[in-house]
Amino acid sequence: MSDDDIILDGMAKELASKNAAEKVVFLLEKIAWLHALSNSQSKQLALLEKSIQNSELFFSMPEVTLISRNKLPRVIIKAGDVVPIGDNFYQSEPYGDGGHIRWTGPERLNNFHIPIDRTKDRTLRLFVVKTIKPEILTSIKIYIDGKLVDYDVEPRGEGVELITSLPTSQRVQDTLISMFIPHLFSPSELDNTSTDNRKLGVAFHQLEVL
Repeated sequence: MSDDDIILDGMAKELASKNAAEKVVFLLEKIAWLHALSNSQSKQLALLEKSIQNSELFFSMPEVTLISRNKLPRVIIKAGDVVPIGDNFYQSEPYGDGGHIRWTGPERLNNFHIPIDRTKDRTLRLFVVKTIKPEILTSIKIYIDGKLVDYDVEPRGEGVELITSLPTSQRVQDTLISMFIPHLFSPSELDNTSTDNRKLGVAFHQLEVL
């Protein structure tokens, strides 16, 4: 006999021992209990699904193909530069005195392929002007060639710089710098008067390796 059969058999016996009025109360109590149990399990499943979505289980770093190009002592990538929209950036927007920003999204991972000379230690400075929610700033993760690294945060104007070091390396491929943002939000989620449904992370302004 299955677990379901055992439960149903027990309920049938309990129900048979009651009079008509008691049966109604009994059935209502069971229905209410099942409804509460269903809601509880639905909430637990929703939390589990959200936790999985926000984890790093479902993204992988791309392979950096070997490119025959000279490695440089300094590389700067600005939001106003030509960046393919498919590389998880939205269209550039004016910012400051002739500058630009690009919101990251709709995915959580942004990759930069940097032809930097790694025969000596280098410093990465990644300038973020703002985030869609302030708490996103503390959740950003930076990877160098697929390895998670620590970084310092320094205020800069209206935004902040994320600063970390790039140790020497004998790699002939470009250096892969990846920025992972676990949580994305749309303006319409945060303001019910907004019609902007884009999933946004941070407003990227500039990346510099020197």
